[in-house]
Amino acid sequence: MTTAEVAPGARVVPEQSLMRGNFFAESTYLKTDIAKGTTRNRAGTRIVCLTADFLHGLRRAVGDECGPAAELVFKSCGKKWGALFAKRFEQEMSEFYGKPLQDFMLALFQACLTELFSHHGWGKPNLDLSRHDRGLIVVEVKDAIYAELVGQSDQPVDTLLAGIFAGFFSYLSGQDLDCVQTTCKACGADASRFVLALAARLAPVPAWVQNGKGHEEILGQLAAVPA
Repeated sequence: MTTAEVAPGARVVPEQSLMRGNFFAESTYLKTDIAKGTTRNRAGTRIVCLTADFLHGLRRAVGDECGPAAELVFKSCGKKWGALFAKRFEQEMSEFYGKPLQDFMLALFQACLTELFSHHGWGKPNLDLSRHDRGLIVVEVKDAIYAELVGQSDQPVDTLLAGIFAGFFSYLSGQDLDCVQTTCKACGADASRFVLALAARLAPVPAWVQNGKGHEEILGQLAAVPA
């Protein structure tokens, strides 16, 4: 993500991408063809809505079939899907705004990321890159999907979303990243929070979470480890 450099005395022209408006604008983002029974976004990608009952049933079915391995299955599936989600995001944003995603200003990238996840019903994410120089990315999500559906839990429940973030940012960064949830609304937190980093670095975090370490304490310990 870059900001353009302007030579002294040069005429400043508004960035073309900002003149395109919002890809996710409510009046144009989705179009439903009743005759065909399809809903597509403005890029032509077909969108399917899933009910809360379906998602509850999916969680129960995976739990019944996989037992203790269910969360690992959710995370693995999420990571694969997250990479495909990022690939489509990159293509749609680049085509709409007329330049590669990696050339977006950071503010535009973050705005599009928030709109993407919000419009797909996963919750409203906020990306924190303040520790990027330490090899850490933090994502805070308001109303994360499974935290809302489960209601109450003694352990974080948005493993699927953690996998999606891992796959999504692994694709965009070109590195194999992992993602661990550190707080969960279902556990009484005000929001669900996730930390992204290289897998080896995050290896001890699930045990820290299970033992009751807080989000900031976990970030402090991770930041003390060389990136």
